[in-house]
This record gives sequence, structure tokens and C-alpha cells, in this order.
Amino acid sequence: MKRITLFFAAVLLAAMSMTASAEGERQHLGFEIGFTRPLLREATTSSANKLSNIVSMNGMKLGFVYDATMYKGLGANIGVYYNVANSYTKWEDGVGLTKYPQTRQQYLAHSIEIPLALEYKFKIADETYLIIYTGPSFEYSFSLRQSSYSKTFDQKVTRVDKNYYELDGDGDGKKDYSQFNTKWGVGGGFQYQNYYLRGGYDFGIMSVYADGYDNVRSFNRRGRFDGWSIRLGIYFFNF
Repeated sequence: MKRITLFFAAVLLAAMSMTASAEGERQHLGFEIGFTRPLLREATTSSANKLSNIVSMNGMKLGFVYDATMYKGLGANIGVYYNVANSYTKWEDGVGLTKYPQTRQQYLAHSIEIPLALEYKFKIADETYLIIYTGPSFEYSFSLRQSSYSKTFDQKVTRVDKNYYELDGDGDGKKDYSQFNTKWGVGGGFQYQNYYLRGGYDFGIMSVYADGYDNVRSFNRRGRFDGWSIRLGIYFFNF
């Protein structure tokens, strides 16, 4: 899969270096902002064959894109995005005769992402297009933090933070999680003149783990980062 992704990226970059046709504006620089929902899917020891443990977050995606139409609607799109996402679980009551201490979790993620996509634009009216696209994206996560909150009967709240990228659960000297991720995206959109709306789903194609084996539980870790997004964009420079 890594070889396929690298080959795709090389072909895409080579194609985008081709001289654009003289038929109208074919290359664009743009800005996008939108909603993103990253999904961390992991297997557990009790369900090793299914990615049943899911952490979902809601956040914002913003960045710049380069878009080029190369031949009769066929083109390519490269972006550089900054992503931030966050989520809170509901307060859960404690066990026993009292509902305290109550607990809840917060997840917070920051990353930078570079997608490379082949696309096709179907012209449906003057300066109006439907778009489909597919391709890999490469992501580096600056942080993925879980904060555990505990609330006592007198409403005092304490917090304990856990950085995923510092975890070494089996104590073998290897960090459990990788900060690098590769995904494959599919999606579509609508464009009118320099304004457009795009949305799609990204499937994780590499493991989220830098250390894929848990020596303590004798467990092969499995997990991936998926996600979907919807973005509004504008091309501010055409050439």
C-alpha cells in the first residue's frame, strides 16, 4: 500500500507539472474552511477482530489548495490543511450508593494534512461544475490528548491528562502510537465560478500504532484513523 501511495503521488505531481492548455483559466489557488470529524477506530482484547472502540471528535479544517485542470475536465488538487478537533463525553455517575465521583472524558487533536487528489469536473452549465475526486492524504499529528475529569459531591473537579504519543503501555521502550498517518479519500463537490463546496470520506490505510504488539497482554494492536469533512472554498487567484 505504501508503494502504491508513493507511486500515485509521483504520477500526480508529474501530471501537474504539465503545461496547461490555452483554453481558458486552468489553474487556481484557493482557500478552504470547513467542518471535520476525525474517527479513531481501535480493536480491543475482547473484540480483536473488530475496530469497535471508536473515539469521534468534531472540529475545523482550514487551508490552502492548488487546483489544475489538465485535460477535458481531468485535473488534480493539492492542499495544505490545519485540523483541530475536540469532543466531550457526558458525565457518568459513579458506582455504589452514591453517584459520585462523576467522570467524563475530553479528547483534543491538532494536525497538519497534505492531500493529493485526482479529480474530474463535469460541466453542467456555464462556469458550473460537479466534481468527483480520489487520492491519498498524508497527516502529521502534533498532539492527541485525552483529559479525564472527576467531580466530587461538592462539585470540585480534577483533571488528569494523557498524551497518546507519549504512551508506552507495555513498558518495552517503544511509543505505542505513531504521529504519522496516511489515508485514502473519496468525495465530490459543486463549483460555481470561483466558489465551491466539497465533501468526502477518508479511510485510514496505515495503523495508528508505532508499536503494534502489546507485550503485557500478548495482543496484536489494530487501529486506524478515518474521518470525513465538508468544506467551503474560494479560488482567489486564477492563471
